[in-house]
Amino acid sequence: MEVQFKNLLHAYSGKCDGIVYYYNRRLNKVIARRLPETKPHKQNLALAAISRNLKKLNVSDAYRADLKIYTEMYRLEGGAQAQNTYSWSNVFLKLMFALAKTHEVDLQSLTRDQIYAEMLPCISVKLAVEAGLIAPISGYENLSRLM
Repeated sequence: MEVQFKNLLHAYSGKCDGIVYYYNRRLNKVIARRLPETKPHKQNLALAAISRNLKKLNVSDAYRADLKIYTEMYRLEGGAQAQNTYSWSNVFLKLMFALAKTHEVDLQSLTRDQIYAEMLPCISVKLAVEAGLIAPISGYENLSRLM
C-alpha cells in the first residue's frame, strides 16, 4: 500500500502498530505493509546462519559496484522477470545460492579464503555469468573485479 502524508514528510521508515513503513528509492514512494508474524523453526535458523556468514565475507566495494551495474543492466534487459531485482544484494544472494546448488558448497561455513583457494566462480560477476550462476547480460565481460 502506498502511503501519503499530509505534512511534508518525504521519507519515513520504521515500525508502528504492526505496520512496517519504508521508502523505496526506485518508486520514489513510502510503502507500508503488515509486520509479518513468523514462528521460529529450523529453516529460519539455517537461513539466519547463512545470512550471517555471507555478511562475514565482506565483499569489496569494487565487487559491490559491479553487482550494482549488473543489477541495473539486468533490469533494463531482463524484461518482466527482472523487475523484481531491486538491489545488488538480491543478485548476490541469488548468485550464492546457485553456487551452493551447482558446486555443493556449504554457505554456512564458506569463507573468503576458500573462495580464493578453490577459485569458485562467485569470485567475480564475469565468472559467475560464465558459470551460469546468474543470467548473461551484454557487457558482462567488463565486470571482472574480484570479491
